[in-house]
Amino acid sequence: MPQPHWTDPFARSGQWLLERPWAILALYAIWIGCTLNLRALFVPDEGRYVSVALAMLHSGDWLVPRQDGLPFFHKPPLFYWITASSLKLFGIHEWAARMAPFLASLSIASTLFWFLNHHASRRAAGLAVLLLASFPLFFAASQFASMDTLVGSLIAITILLLAHASERLAAGQRAGFVLILAYATAGLGMMTKGMIGFVLPGMVIVFWILWQRRYRQLYQLISLPGLLVFSAIVLPWFLLMEREFPGFLYYTFIYQQFDRYLDSTFNNPQPIYYYVMVLFGGLLPWSLAAVLGSFSRNARGLFNQAAPAQFRNLGLIWILSILTFFSIPTSKLIGYILPTVPALAVLGALWLDNALSHAARPARWRSSMVVSTVLGAALGLSAVFIFHHIDKKSHKGITEQVQPLIQKDARVVFYNYYYFSVPFYLNRPQPIQVTGEWNNPALFKTDGANTELYTSGKFDPTRAQEILISTQKLEQEAQAAEQGKAAPVWVFIHTNEVKNLALFAGKNPVATDPRTAIYCFGCGH
Repeated sequence: MPQPHWTDPFARSGQWLLERPWAILALYAIWIGCTLNLRALFVPDEGRYVSVALAMLHSGDWLVPRQDGLPFFHKPPLFYWITASSLKLFGIHEWAARMAPFLASLSIASTLFWFLNHHASRRAAGLAVLLLASFPLFFAASQFASMDTLVGSLIAITILLLAHASERLAAGQRAGFVLILAYATAGLGMMTKGMIGFVLPGMVIVFWILWQRRYRQLYQLISLPGLLVFSAIVLPWFLLMEREFPGFLYYTFIYQQFDRYLDSTFNNPQPIYYYVMVLFGGLLPWSLAAVLGSFSRNARGLFNQAAPAQFRNLGLIWILSILTFFSIPTSKLIGYILPTVPALAVLGALWLDNALSHAARPARWRSSMVVSTVLGAALGLSAVFIFHHIDKKSHKGITEQVQPLIQKDARVVFYNYYYFSVPFYLNRPQPIQVTGEWNNPALFKTDGANTELYTSGKFDPTRAQEILISTQKLEQEAQAAEQGKAAPVWVFIHTNEVKNLALFAGKNPVATDPRTAIYCFGCGH
C-alpha cells in the first residue's frame, strides 16, 4: 500500500508513528489514562456502578450484582466484572475503578486502526485514532466509570467486524472467524447493557448491506457457530438469574429495556434534537470545521470522493440510524450517543486522508489538522479539570475524614437519601442501612435512588427488611448504641434536615460539609 510523502517536521513525526502502530496506540493509552485519577467519583452514576463492583469483590459473589447488599439488576454484570477485577488487581483507587471505560476506549481505537488500515490506508487509520483522542466528548467518556463507553465501544467493534466480514464475503472469501468474533462482541455488549448490544449493530449492518445491494448477505451473515458463541456468553447468566430470582427476565427485558425506552416519565427529558447538540458541542472544534467545510465546494467534493465509498456510506448509515434510535424516546442521557462517535472518526479520517492526498494545498490541511487536534485535546483536558474543581456533589472528603474512625462492628445509616459514592470511599464489606417510608409503594413510581433500592428489595425481601429501615428503627438503634447496648451507629444526613429532628437535638456532628453532616451514636461524641 503506497504511503504519503511527508515534507515538514510534523509530517515526518506522523510518518514515524504510522510505521509503528504500537506507538500510536501507546500514546493514545497514555493520553486517555493521564487524568483517570484526577476526579472524585461522580454521583450518582460512577458512585453507583463502582460501589456495586466493589460489593461484588467484598462478598465474593461474582454472579449477583448487589447495590447495598440487595440484588441490582438494572444492568448485566460485564462492567462490574471488569471493575471488580481491576480493583482486586490494583487496589481501591479511582483510576482502577475507571479501568472498564479506559480499556473499552483503547479497544475501539485499536479496532478502528486495524479496520481502516486494512480497508483504506495506514494514514486514515492513524487519523481515526487522532480524531478519537481529540474529541472532547470521547476523551471525557473514556474515563467515566459507567456502562456507556463500554457498550458503545462494543457496539462499534461489532459493526466494524461485521462490515469486515461483509467485505470478505463480497470478495468471495471466507469470513468465519471474524463473523464468530462479531457475535462474541455482540454477546459482550448484551452482557454490558442488554439488547442494544446486538440490536444496534444488527440494525446498522442490515441497513448498510441493503444500501450496498448485497441482499444475499442477509442470510450469509447468519452464523451458526457465531450464534452458539453468542448463546454461550449470554444465556448462562440470564437463565441462572431467572432461576434464582423469578421475575428477573421480565424486569430486565420488559421493564428495563422496553418500558424505559417508551416511557416518558424517566429522568432527563430532552427535545428530539438533543443529541445533535451534544455531538456538535462534544466534538468541537472538529464539528465546527465540518460544518464550515460543508459550505465549501472543494471540501464537499473531497468528502464525496473519499474512498472507499462503501465505508463512507457505512459511517453515514451508522450515525443516522443510531442517532434516530436514541432520539425517539423522551428521556435522553449524553452517554447513549457514544456508539456514533467511532463512525464520525471513520468519516473524518476518510475525508482528511483524501484531502491530504488530493487537495490543492495539503500543507494548509495539515496546519488545520494540527490546530484542531490541539484545540480538541485542550478542550477535553480542560473539561476534566474544570469538572474536578466545580463538582460540589462529591462526598469523598467528608467520607475519608470519618472512615478511619468507624469501627468494624459499627452500623452505618443513610438518612432518607442514598450517598452513592460513600460505600466506595468507606470500603466496608457490610451493607449500609437506609431509612425511608418503604411501606408506601406510591413513593417509588419515578426514577431515583430510593426507587432503585425499593425495586431491588423485591428480589430479596428478607435482606431488604434488614437494610431498608424506618426512621423509628434508626431511633431505636441509636438509643441502644448510646446506652452501650449495641455497636455504634454512624448516620449520614443532609444538613438541612438535622434541625427538624429530635434525634439529633443537642448532638454535635463528627464531620460536616456544606451539604452533609455525619453523626455517631455510641461514640461519646
